[in-house]
Amino acid sequence: MHGEETVMATVEIISIGSEIVLGQIIDSNAHYIAKSLTEKGFQVVFKTTVGDDKGLMRSALKIAKNRADLVVTTGGLGPTENDVTREVVSGVCGVGLVPCENAEEYIRKWSQVWKKHTVGMLKKQILVPEGAQVIPNDNGTAAGFSFRHGGAEIVCLPGVPGEMRPMLNTYLWRCSLLQYEGGCAMVRNLHTFGVSERGIEDKIKHFSEKNKKIKMMTLVSNGIVTITARVAVTAREQAVELLDRTEQDLREELGDAVFGVDDAGLECEVARLLKKRNKTISVAESCTGGLVSHLLTNISGISAFFLEGVVAYSNRAKIGVLHVPEGLIVKCGAVSPQVAKAMAEGIRIKASADIGVGITGIAGPTGGTREKPVGLVCIAVAGDDGTEVKECRFGGARIDIKYFSANTALNMVRLKLLNNT
Repeated sequence: MHGEETVMATVEIISIGSEIVLGQIIDSNAHYIAKSLTEKGFQVVFKTTVGDDKGLMRSALKIAKNRADLVVTTGGLGPTENDVTREVVSGVCGVGLVPCENAEEYIRKWSQVWKKHTVGMLKKQILVPEGAQVIPNDNGTAAGFSFRHGGAEIVCLPGVPGEMRPMLNTYLWRCSLLQYEGGCAMVRNLHTFGVSERGIEDKIKHFSEKNKKIKMMTLVSNGIVTITARVAVTAREQAVELLDRTEQDLREELGDAVFGVDDAGLECEVARLLKKRNKTISVAESCTGGLVSHLLTNISGISAFFLEGVVAYSNRAKIGVLHVPEGLIVKCGAVSPQVAKAMAEGIRIKASADIGVGITGIAGPTGGTREKPVGLVCIAVAGDDGTEVKECRFGGARIDIKYFSANTALNMVRLKLLNNT
């Protein structure tokens, strides 16, 4: 956003490590950093990956700090010879390396905790560019730091995710760039299910046209369409007010399709509604292999409402555990609306739950036929008011079909609970 609009701080993320460049590990850090910064209102414009080479790292850092307001590096702060991030930053910025504040206390603490580390190794990890602000690392030995040089802020974090994430959060908490050039940028994510991305875009188009301070984009993941609303205005209060009004308008426009904001997934909303309605749930899964149960049990406190989850993968399990009639499987096939219904009703009775869920399908890539192709999934949700059954056709890889199926089942439960007044 430029010109007459409030300027957003731009960001470049530099992931450091030859193992990332060579494809030996997946760069989950860049994903987390980009997501966190975007949610805080920054505009991530570049992501760079560079190996453990001083010359290449120096080049990447020089380019980044000349084209972004904030440069976040991850990796290269360890004790080995290949960990040269601090040396590269100090060299590019023309300052020396000095021990961080409370260095002696730091060495004493970690030399006691980690007997295997020598004092020499720890001494390298406490060095930061002169004038830098230290970002404490409560989970490891490498100190992070932020350093302003020219027009850019450089933030250096370790590559270990368990260390990097809390340190990034610490930096963002105290970061002055959240209020940039007299303005405030904020982002809010609104999650929907049951309406296509094109349908969502058609409905939200006029919101951006009506108010130029609002920028919207959509993202699709496993059937969930997320609307990202981004505003850049002069004050935080104004940004919050504008986002609140936008969210209210979108909810009125999209109705029950909206299920959550920011980090709230479908399972979070199902858990909230189970608690609100004082209802219990049980799940019988075949092709999803326990994925619905996994998602639900990620929610703290769900044990009060989630009674039982069964992976009835074989026909024998469907018959013996869920009491699906063998003749029904012979007549209709294991992947059929009739069997999904019997599974939902069977697990509901078995667990004495208010709601029962049954899922059966063909996740592929093998096992499909012309009559029942890969991606055919039958989902049933049983309750006091009867059993709803859906026959779905999903595309994508095996894991995609599993997630599509699980999310569809959770959404069916959500709507049943939402309408159960």
